[in-house]
Amino acid sequence: MDGQLSLFDGDNNSFKVIDGAIDSSPNEKLKCFKSELQSVEFHSLEDLFIGFNSMKAITFSYDIGFIDSIMENFDYAEILLGADFLVQKDNKLNNFLAEVFTNAYEAGQVIKSHKRLAAMLEAGDIEFHTPTFVLDHRKIYLLKADDGRTRVITASANMTNRAWNNDHMEFYTFDDSLYCYEEFEKDFETAWINSQEIPYSVVSSKKADDLVEGNVILKGVKETGQTIVLQQPEDVVSYDNIKYAIDHERIKEDYKALIDGLNTKGKNGIFELIPKAIEKIEHNNKKHLQKKVKVNNITEPYPTLEFDYGDRTAAINGKQLDLKPSKQEITEDIEELLGMFSNFDDFVGDSERLKETHFKMLNAIFCSPFNAKLRCAAKIRGIGTSSLPLFLLAASSEADSGKTLSVRAALKMMTGRDLPVTNKANTKKDDIRDVQIGCKCVPFFVDELDNSFLSRIKDLIKFPERCEEHQLEEQPMILFASNDVTEPDEILRKRMVFLRFEGGLPSDTDLSAAKGKGEAIIRRLGTGFYREYLRRMLDDVCNELNYIICSDDIPDTYYPDLMKLSSDNLVQILEDYGFTPPSYFKHLTWNDDYSVNANFISDNSIDEIDKLYKRERRVFTIDKEIVTIELGTDKNSQKKCENWKNTLPPEMRAQYQFTRDCSKIMLDRKELEKRLGYKLGGFNIFRR
Repeated sequence: MDGQLSLFDGDNNSFKVIDGAIDSSPNEKLKCFKSELQSVEFHSLEDLFIGFNSMKAITFSYDIGFIDSIMENFDYAEILLGADFLVQKDNKLNNFLAEVFTNAYEAGQVIKSHKRLAAMLEAGDIEFHTPTFVLDHRKIYLLKADDGRTRVITASANMTNRAWNNDHMEFYTFDDSLYCYEEFEKDFETAWINSQEIPYSVVSSKKADDLVEGNVILKGVKETGQTIVLQQPEDVVSYDNIKYAIDHERIKEDYKALIDGLNTKGKNGIFELIPKAIEKIEHNNKKHLQKKVKVNNITEPYPTLEFDYGDRTAAINGKQLDLKPSKQEITEDIEELLGMFSNFDDFVGDSERLKETHFKMLNAIFCSPFNAKLRCAAKIRGIGTSSLPLFLLAASSEADSGKTLSVRAALKMMTGRDLPVTNKANTKKDDIRDVQIGCKCVPFFVDELDNSFLSRIKDLIKFPERCEEHQLEEQPMILFASNDVTEPDEILRKRMVFLRFEGGLPSDTDLSAAKGKGEAIIRRLGTGFYREYLRRMLDDVCNELNYIICSDDIPDTYYPDLMKLSSDNLVQILEDYGFTPPSYFKHLTWNDDYSVNANFISDNSIDEIDKLYKRERRVFTIDKEIVTIELGTDKNSQKKCENWKNTLPPEMRAQYQFTRDCSKIMLDRKELEKRLGYKLGGFNIFRR
């Protein structure tokens, strides 16, 4: 079995199975306990159990609440938790395996749910076992006092409340003789040997819900490297099912998926579970969880982020967030975030500018949950809201500039979930409108935007005032990414954050490896950094709201600048936790870095013209007052000229023309030279 010795290989018969005095041979005599009825009495549960110090019990099914209450009367107990399910005698060995694993998992889960029992387990005052030799149908209670008194209770009653409160027709017998106790104790010890301990480490583990880590049998094989031998029962046994708080059948189906393809070796109903098999079970567990995640993504609602501005608290999906995360949580997120940014060093083009653009997008996404709230407050006081956009477009002329990865990373840090990415193919205009009205604060991402889709939702972008007019204080930002819409018209750009990403992966990049690296970063990112960010931002946003609502002396030029508050906090968090902010982690403002006429936008265009002039002077015609730049008729040349016209300062009087021969743009020479910082040459003798 993959290099490990199997007990069933060859003629190896050097092991024995302890069978608990059970033999399937038809000639084997049954073990009987001869007794004599002395009297019929009526006792309460307390009469039967109180007055003893220790208990050893075997129960077929159980109610953990009953065990919790009855243990108030004992100092120590050993309890073998059986399983109430039907096992059929057939050739489907994996069905039997699934039942055994399910029982072991359920036992750990129910103990975990009762804190007092878990504490007793930790202190060593109680021990639980789950059977690997299934099934043990006995209901035996062995009681012993420190003064030597004993009692054996044999009954039809399991360890459940209903079985002991006259809800069921049960019989109860007890024997206080030492001889009876000693004989039944021998059988108990045999059953105890043929079972697996449920240690406190399983109950207390953070991974107790994991089907492998939370299963005492599988976890035991994995950690000890020892083989466990299990025996399949011989007979068909049918019992009335008792409802569990845990869905037994659903969990059993989960375990069937885990043991799919497991090649167990066995003889005569006896089989082994070796450590090597756990590796395959763990692989199947990961695959099974991935399938379940895909289903959940379809059925679960989009996450909500809500704020209580009075208490300065935040909640995701109604669950309050801890806004005082540990230092470790914060620093781990910072390291992952900086690691993601460092990947852009390998991109073609100006990697520093690319990282600056990604940081600007991260900043805008992080603070976006507060935009609608401030818009609604500003509307009432007659304050402009253009600095509080409800849309963001991340554009690039080529794919693989990291846009989608950065958006997913930001949303993971905000919600703790890797949210599904939608695109133009599965998103309609009504979907965008529904998100604006029905979702709360968490940005909604639509990838692969094209001009056709943009034209259909144009009115939603052009009229963002619907938010404050209807006081939609939790309206989320809509995020778009596109390799097609690189030059939206100025009307739309004034109403959104528009970021252009220049750069991409080198042509020899292993795309599969790059994607795997990105997925690993998304997996590792947590919410610690963003929770710390929210704690600080809530203070700043509340102060801003108080100023908007309460101040009687607001300047006409005032507007809320969340971009500045947000970037200041991001930089400060890095400094407070011992990190030197990289150059691209900048203090930003709305006017300088995001507005339609932001300085950086025109600076980028002037920088492009500067590089072009130094590289290809022949495309420049320099006259006394005008500089003409002539490019080709291809699509990229057209887009470049259109972009310059839209982004250069109005003082440069940019005029764009497209002819059959070229795409050209005319600029004011004096203004261009002022921004370039040098004089342009005269008539270009190198021009064709």
